[in-house]
Amino acid sequence: MTAGRTIPRSSLIMSELAPDPFEQRRRSLEEAFFKQRDQQLLARLRAELEALDRREQLARVSGIQDTKVLDDLVRAGVGPETLVALRLVPLVEVAWADGMVAQTERTAILNAAAAIDVHPGSPAYELLERWLTERPDEQLVTAWKEYVRELAKSLPADSVAAMRRETIDRCQQVAAAAGGFLGLASISAAEQARIDEFARAWEV
Repeated sequence: MTAGRTIPRSSLIMSELAPDPFEQRRRSLEEAFFKQRDQQLLARLRAELEALDRREQLARVSGIQDTKVLDDLVRAGVGPETLVALRLVPLVEVAWADGMVAQTERTAILNAAAAIDVHPGSPAYELLERWLTERPDEQLVTAWKEYVRELAKSLPADSVAAMRRETIDRCQQVAAAAGGFLGLASISAAEQARIDEFARAWEV
């Protein structure tokens, strides 16, 4: 009888140390979202949330009221910093879908953001305000999609559906607000294509 092949100890160690794909995606998203110049905003966000438990933190930064979805996010290891990124990246990219953000659009989008709990004076609002002036790198969108795909594998199907629906609804509100402000009251083809792109990332 041939003895089974012995796995070298070095291979076992490497296996134990292999990075968790979900954790890698989370770190990449946060690093892309909170670049060096945004560290003060990140520090403010953490200070504001320090006294709250994790579920309350997620509710505060997301506006999500569904306790099951919040609990599922907590169990999946989603932190408030990551959830801020999950929430704002699609809004910013939909705003830039037509290649520019006019002042009238910017005003409408910020008003729409305030209506969905991204309030003036908050770190999230300041980031959104900045990115409506200077478009973030496409690397941020890539990091967002990769993280969402990993997150969707960790959440129950109903919570994935809820997060996907929220992404679509918020993007549509922002896109419609910009169009309505300009008297068009419609979502452009480029905006809709971007919304569809973000929605597909939640599909598993």
